[in-house]
Amino acid sequence: MPNIEVAIILVNDGSSIGIANNKISWLQSEIPSLQYLSSAQNKGKGDALRKGVKISKAGQIIITDVDFPYQLDSLVRVYNELIDGSNVALGYRKDDYYENTPPLRTSISKWFRKFLKRIFQLKTTDTQCGIKGFDKTGSKFFLQTTINRFLFDLEFVLLISKDEVLRVSSVDVQLKEGIIFSKMKFGILVAEMFNLLLLLFRRR
Repeated sequence: MPNIEVAIILVNDGSSIGIANNKISWLQSEIPSLQYLSSAQNKGKGDALRKGVKISKAGQIIITDVDFPYQLDSLVRVYNELIDGSNVALGYRKDDYYENTPPLRTSISKWFRKFLKRIFQLKTTDTQCGIKGFDKTGSKFFLQTTINRFLFDLEFVLLISKDEVLRVSSVDVQLKEGIIFSKMKFGILVAEMFNLLLLLFRRR
């Protein structure tokens, strides 16, 4: 990893599970650069990430999940793409990525990618990969997103795909070993279908 200063912004989206003031204080003592934001209400991943990006002063920003599921090499590749001049670096999951993911999640992900390729003209077909990076120019597009839950990723890629000047790159990424995926709740899938219809309507 390059010898660079790293600032971490941790956003708690209204969760009380495993969250305690002494634990947060310990993290802040161990990681002096840590900024911690906490929402009283759960609004969704999109809302939480926008809050973090909005307060960031970094020239390059990388967003991911709290369990850091991707290998360090993947993180470095995203960072290097930004340093090399990309405004946005999107994580991209190849077929071998799915060897370690649950069957239902794999099926939904692959179906969605085929659907996007047929319906939209995007910079990538893998909009939902959980690691993305952008510079200050790219962050302006990210902050224009409005969807609070998981399809904020698709909304973001739709926005950047409309800009012909923006430099966007795809970065092959891999999971760490032993990552445990949470179950996909039916209610969230239904809500995201509504958001997908909303994005389709906007496209017309």
